[in-house]
Amino acid sequence: MTDKDFYKLQNEWSKIYFREINEDDHKKVKFVDRVTGNKSKRILELGAGGGQFAVAAARRNHYVTAVEIQPEFTKHIQNLARTLDSKLLTIINTDFYIVDFDEPFDVICYWDGFGIGNDMDQKCLLEKISPWLLPDGSVFLEVYTPWFWANKAAGVQFHIGDAMREYGFDAVKCCLVDTWWLKENPTLKTSQHLRCYSPADLALLLSDINLSINDIYPGGCVDYENGTYQSDVPLHQAMSYIVRLVHKESKMKER
Repeated sequence: MTDKDFYKLQNEWSKIYFREINEDDHKKVKFVDRVTGNKSKRILELGAGGGQFAVAAARRNHYVTAVEIQPEFTKHIQNLARTLDSKLLTIINTDFYIVDFDEPFDVICYWDGFGIGNDMDQKCLLEKISPWLLPDGSVFLEVYTPWFWANKAAGVQFHIGDAMREYGFDAVKCCLVDTWWLKENPTLKTSQHLRCYSPADLALLLSDINLSINDIYPGGCVDYENGTYQSDVPLHQAMSYIVRLVHKESKMKER
């Protein structure tokens, strides 16, 4: 299981969430618009972190609701959004497993976080998500692949500022293990465990939920030996992929 204070310590040691909006954030917004259309949409982001995607989407005139459990992260979102029209961004500081909504969304996004907990936790979240989505809406999940993290990344260490980061892989639980510590204090370590899913595994997870895989978009691949990154690789080489989920009845209509 992921350590309770992992994200708080990760950010204290690296300020990884306290950054400005960059080109990658804008690319994610453009990607969502390319797939779902450029019209103004109601977007829900789960686990919004420092709010870079949420604010970038709101700047493109989408009505965004950002849910983030860490209070210091929500303050950073507020800071990023200080020049925004307040109608475009709603920030909710809570656990998305307990939040609920009266009005459904056109788009629901969960970037860089799906897989925390066990399969039942993921199923619980997906069951909650389904009624939050409009009938013709889309869910975008960023999912980690087991093949990359087991074969290419396990054992890799590198530094981020004053912190060290090491990747491991739990083969029994099929989890990426992401461990951080300060260089000056290597005895204090904190780890997150992220369940990795192939598309076939994810489809099994969705078998009795009213959501279905509609599209799969492979992510990139890091070559840790050469320190290079390829943004466009086939799925079997990718470190992650973005899956677009839709309601099952919506997919049936498309056929």
